[in-house]
Amino acid sequence: MTRIARAVQSAPRRAPIMNVEANACPRNANASMTEEQYRGHYLQADIAQMRFALLLLALPNVLFFGVDLISGFDSQTPALTMGLRAFFLFVSAVVSYRLGRVSDIKPFDQMMVLWSASGIALLIGNSWARPADYFGHYLYEIFAVLTYFSVVPLMPNVKLLLSLPYAAASLVLLFFFKRSTEALYVANTAFLLSMTLIAGYLIALRIERYRRAAVIATRELEVMARTDALTGVANRRAFMHWADIEVSRARRSPEEGLAVLIIDIDHFKAVNDAFGHSAGDQLLVDFCRRVEAVLRYYDQFARMGVEEFVIGLPRCSLTGAAATAERIRAAVADEPFVVNGTAVRKTISIGVATLHLGESEIDAALGRADAALYAAKRSGRNCVLTEADLDDRAAQDGP
Repeated sequence: MTRIARAVQSAPRRAPIMNVEANACPRNANASMTEEQYRGHYLQADIAQMRFALLLLALPNVLFFGVDLISGFDSQTPALTMGLRAFFLFVSAVVSYRLGRVSDIKPFDQMMVLWSASGIALLIGNSWARPADYFGHYLYEIFAVLTYFSVVPLMPNVKLLLSLPYAAASLVLLFFFKRSTEALYVANTAFLLSMTLIAGYLIALRIERYRRAAVIATRELEVMARTDALTGVANRRAFMHWADIEVSRARRSPEEGLAVLIIDIDHFKAVNDAFGHSAGDQLLVDFCRRVEAVLRYYDQFARMGVEEFVIGLPRCSLTGAAATAERIRAAVADEPFVVNGTAVRKTISIGVATLHLGESEIDAALGRADAALYAAKRSGRNCVLTEADLDDRAAQDGP
């Protein structure tokens, strides 16, 4: 059994890979992550967290609504407070129901802003409607503000902008409409509300930084899991995952084709023996950059062994794959590599094969490409052979 065939059999299948291009191996996961990708990564977790926030803030309002209802309209609790509380509970129920149908971050944010606006209206209306000498409701407002900033999954700056109208209205009501036997009590209440807003915003910022750092770390680990550390191209695990996807596509559209190239750098060990392993490593890196310059952006290039590489060419026939292989061979052979200041010419041998009709895995195609590769090496190296060439040779040799 050849080395490539053994590698194929030992390669893990359908490795979990993040929703990015399968052949993209960004060196900096933070730089390559868009805001949409970041928010989308947490969407399902944010939906679950928002359901918890809805419950956490709705339950006290249900109790308050019941108390207000029992106390009746002849007390100092006007219909305004009860109406705003009922509206807030209605909006919370609607948002909770619609969260189950959300699949994109934009409608999610829109619902959060609508829900936040109803909560702010309730807090301001409640403060306005309560008796001028009653300060007990501010305790609940402090709880609500802290819960809002620490639990509701909106961006911190959005939450701050939404809270500013509440802060302005609350302070105006506190200083100009509330009465207290001690001015210090009003000042202390204003101080607590202000500090709660500042502390809540800082808490939200800290949570946001931790969440973003966790996404970046996860992306970097996933990139490392599917990237060859030396050359930056895909590794065997990533290639086999990509191959599973492409084979499924090719089976649905067999006329488009799927080809594979297996490449071996001829006499690579001689570089290590003559110049050292670090020089050999640099040659591998330079080799990969030359190959990538020939490939299309959606082709898959992976390192399978020390000097063995595989390329997947979707939407490509055997003839087209052989032409690509020849361009790669020429790109390597026509210009020497610079190794420790010395020009070193290297060549490669390439085997080419395609996925056949009815094949459900890439293994057979890799096996045929591997056989063509070893035939190329036996033919003197620095050449490209396809599975069709092997068939022609077998026919010429006869029974």
